Amino acid sequence: MIVMNSHAIRQAAVFHQEPEYPAAARQFRLSGDVVAEFTVGLDGKIETISTNKACPLLADAVTRALRKWSFAPFVVDGHPRKVKSTLTFEFHL
Repeated sequence: MIVMNSHAIRQAAVFHQEPEYPAAARQFRLSGDVVAEFTVGLDGKIETISTNKACPLLADAVTRALRKWSFAPFVVDGHPRKVKSTLTFEFHL
């Protein structure tokens, strides 16, 4: 498995969508950072996502957005590899 930093993984994304600020979170003025650790599978789709103990509304928004991300398969020495990375998403009003 390859480990990529946040800058490299963002640049490697073929498609990405930033999370939407949930209306309920805005209404209650919830803010904070959500740190998501995830694994990109051999096919370039995200397989697993875990988030820190952030507000559940914000963490769910990050998970929903990351599920839409896609990558070209990561190939090393002619073989596709899984990739692990971490991204931080900021929600501030």
